[in-house]
Amino acid sequence: MRTNVNKRQRGISLIELIIFIVIISIALTGITLIYINTTKYSADPMVRIRSIELAQSTLEEILLKAYDHSTPVGGGCVRYPAQGNTLCVPPTYASHPAAFNETVLTAEEGVLNRTSFNDVDDYNNLSYCGTGGVADNACTNACLDMTDESGNLIKDNYAGFAICIRVSFAGGAGTEINSPGFGSGVLANDAKRIDVIVTDPLNSKISLSAYRLNF
Repeated sequence: MRTNVNKRQRGISLIELIIFIVIISIALTGITLIYINTTKYSADPMVRIRSIELAQSTLEEILLKAYDHSTPVGGGCVRYPAQGNTLCVPPTYASHPAAFNETVLTAEEGVLNRTSFNDVDDYNNLSYCGTGGVADNACTNACLDMTDESGNLIKDNYAGFAICIRVSFAGGAGTEINSPGFGSGVLANDAKRIDVIVTDPLNSKISLSAYRLNF
């Protein structure tokens, strides 16, 4: 007995199978690329948040310090040890070179003694790096291992991060006769600008600035 077979009922040809595989491969490639890019950049907000927190905490630490190493508590005229702690007598380089040098923005306690920093000048031109981090080139001193305010090492906690700190007279008064606490140029002589630049592992930078007044 012969059975009639419907000639329209047949399987998938080899060519059709190959075309199907190619289409699916192209679609999967596009989906995979979208997934990879989404995963890659999903960490960006978290990195940015850590950078902001690091910059804010560093800036707050500095702002809580005294205006100058030689100013009294609460601000006021600078006392210059080289002039016998004379109050409100601005030095000139010609007459009192040692006293004039005391207006230089530098760490009197030494850059490695962060726990003993007592004024904003101590932080000038310092940089702190986490493991593998590279500080902004605005800071020229060698990058120190990142620590917290208490001196605890946190470089591994902030791998890839780096902090650069710059302190400057608001009016560039470091070479003028009128020194902090003396004269009429309030912004020039009685305000210092603090810039904190944080570089993250993605090489993005966040900069926060504030002014510390002599009060």
